Amino acid sequence: MNTSTTQRKEADRHQEKSWFSKLISRPEIGPIGVMLLLFGMLGYFSIPAGEMSWNPFTGEGFNALGIRNFLRVISQLGIIAIGAGLLIIAGEFDLSIGSMIGFAGACMAMILRWGFSIIIPYVSFEGGFHIEFLTLIHLSDVSPLGAIFITLCFTLFFGWLQGTIIVRSGLPSFIVTLGGLFFLRGLTEVSLRSFNHRADQTKGATTVTEIPDIKNIVNVPGHGEMVREKAKALPEADLVAIAQDIPADKVASITERLEYTYQRVAEAKTEILIKKGVKPLEQALANAQQSGNDYMVSMIQEKITNFKIEPAVAKTVTDVDIARVYIDSLYSTKPVANFFGGDILEPIFDWLYFPVDWNTNNFGNQFASGLYSCVMIWLIIALVCYVVLSKTQAGNWIYSTGGNLNAAKANGVPTDKVKVSLFMFSAFCATIFATCQVFEVNTADAAKGNLKELEAIAAAVIGGVVLTGGFGTILGIVVGAFIFGVAKEAFFYIPGIDGSFYRVFLGLVIIASALTNENIRKRIMGSI
Repeated sequence: MNTSTTQRKEADRHQEKSWFSKLISRPEIGPIGVMLLLFGMLGYFSIPAGEMSWNPFTGEGFNALGIRNFLRVISQLGIIAIGAGLLIIAGEFDLSIGSMIGFAGACMAMILRWGFSIIIPYVSFEGGFHIEFLTLIHLSDVSPLGAIFITLCFTLFFGWLQGTIIVRSGLPSFIVTLGGLFFLRGLTEVSLRSFNHRADQTKGATTVTEIPDIKNIVNVPGHGEMVREKAKALPEADLVAIAQDIPADKVASITERLEYTYQRVAEAKTEILIKKGVKPLEQALANAQQSGNDYMVSMIQEKITNFKIEPAVAKTVTDVDIARVYIDSLYSTKPVANFFGGDILEPIFDWLYFPVDWNTNNFGNQFASGLYSCVMIWLIIALVCYVVLSKTQAGNWIYSTGGNLNAAKANGVPTDKVKVSLFMFSAFCATIFATCQVFEVNTADAAKGNLKELEAIAAAVIGGVVLTGGFGTILGIVVGAFIFGVAKEAFFYIPGIDGSFYRVFLGLVIIASALTNENIRKRIMGSI
């Protein structure tokens, strides 16, 4: 009896495979399965206790506000995960991403609040030996675009510097960027304490506040440019005057929406009052049932059945209300700030509120105004990187640089330029992350971005990127960011499990992903 087994040959990997074999050999398949599992968990466990429904959108995880919040976390992580993932594909690491986020945010916030100066120190002997400073340029009012451009000059230079040191010295990127992590974090804290303090303080705080809400500056008729909230707080006479100049069709649309909102609020108040009134009766009923007093049970049940209150009356729509809603609908006069820190898809979220009646909270008001702009920015970066990585020569250079560095050099691939460019791109992604945060919340903190470098690398690995370089896709990195973000949300809804258990889950997923990715790499290379 012949017990020999057929050995695989090198030529076997060139044979035509079935569509199913091609599908399961894709590195994204496993992460996509995990992502769908987490979506199911979030949808199921976020449904309120005692409510039976097969519709995942009835739960808190997938209501309008839940979608808005977890997509923000996912997109911000996804932006830096793309930068980290491309570097890993090229065979390098960047551990300075988190510190770069804090540095870029602080730099941008300081420029927006105090302006920008170019100062040259020099030694002076007048009145004794000391150092003085000569101001060459001072810009007291820097636009959002100017602040972003100046910040990018600093961050891209630092990315170029790290990449150049690595390719010229041959030092591991792990060591060089670890040094960059500490350098940037320390520089950020020192800079903030130096600039962000009053004259009577020796050192200041590491948080920059009181940055104008630039994205919400609008042109109010008759008043010029104002921050939206200040415009809505104008005297009633001014608001009435604004309302009188609004076109009739716009007034009709706003009035219809406000009447719907006020009616929903009134219904919600009525329901709350009923629950408050019935609750003592329900407690008395439970006590009567426990004591076995049938007479009291029947009497209390009758009271509960016939319990009524005067329904709350819906508020009347006034010109002041119309003016405030109109001010909310005005477009920002600062499109750059609004692009990074504003909202998108507002018309869709308005439609989901009225007339669909889904984007509504317990008090009848609109739950979410739209998605954060960082979601759109993430998708734009992902699309551009997908085209570059899969459709251009630059993408082939990135894969070959990480796959076999010596062979790539021998074939004329500019590996040094590829690596330096990707370190600069990683710094660019960190700056975009910081820009979104600064314009969203109008603050900056030296602690921003802490441990984000590890989360970005983890998201890339979960998405199918092989740590040895040469393998990975943009789709996989996007899926990895989804897994990381949804896991953070899903485990907080599971009853009986500590919310921080998601870290345990992600740790296991990272290890399993790394083993799976290496197995897939060997199969593609024909090693097994």
